[in-house]
Amino acid sequence: MSWLAMRIPARVREWWMAGALAGVIYGGLLVSAAMELPEGAPLAGQIALQPAWKTAMALMLARAAWFHQPRRERRWLVAALLCSALGDFLLCLPGLPHYFVGGLGAFLLAHLAYIVLLLPLAGDWRAPRLVGCGLVVGAAGTLLGRFWPNLGTLTVPVAVYVCALAAMACTALVARLPTPLAALGALCFAASDAMIGMARFLSPFDSYQLGIWWTYAAAQVLLVAGVTAGRNG
Repeated sequence: MSWLAMRIPARVREWWMAGALAGVIYGGLLVSAAMELPEGAPLAGQIALQPAWKTAMALMLARAAWFHQPRRERRWLVAALLCSALGDFLLCLPGLPHYFVGGLGAFLLAHLAYIVLLLPLAGDWRAPRLVGCGLVVGAAGTLLGRFWPNLGTLTVPVAVYVCALAAMACTALVARLPTPLAALGALCFAASDAMIGMARFLSPFDSYQLGIWWTYAAAQVLLVAGVTAGRNG
């Protein structure tokens, strides 16, 4: 971590570390709540001021991204993180009507912002990266096929979302960056969203709520680090 932090520009690094710490703190709160509840019990609504705790990581990472150069990348990175914070907020309020669709829409915008950010950086066409893209597309298609009978009115939104998620992951995989962190972050994002989809459309997956958060938190922290590390002073 110290080596990575030193490669991130100082003004970005301060808020990036704060965002990473916020993610760890919220994850710790989830672990604490899970230990006090029956196995598999929903964790939503079990923590005081939970929406604020949950959105803190993305908001702090957005502040870190504000100091990134060049300006075009900064704009889209901040947008991706702010949309993610909105998605975190909405998915933390399951009692509200259409909360899932709202959260899905917010994260769809986040993925589109990441695609716009990373697409101009494409250029790493090495075989492992291309194989990774193939695996991502195959996994996305397989999961969508499994979800399909249970999607109902969400068929179109979920199909669009899965395509955007796969495109974001592939764009990160082929981005030419100094470190592989953005690619790893995108894969973590895909894993987290896959678990959410399985929980929603296949079978109860509440026992993996902690895994969903930790892979998502890793995704955002790694994506910001991957975009900013070793690229500007």
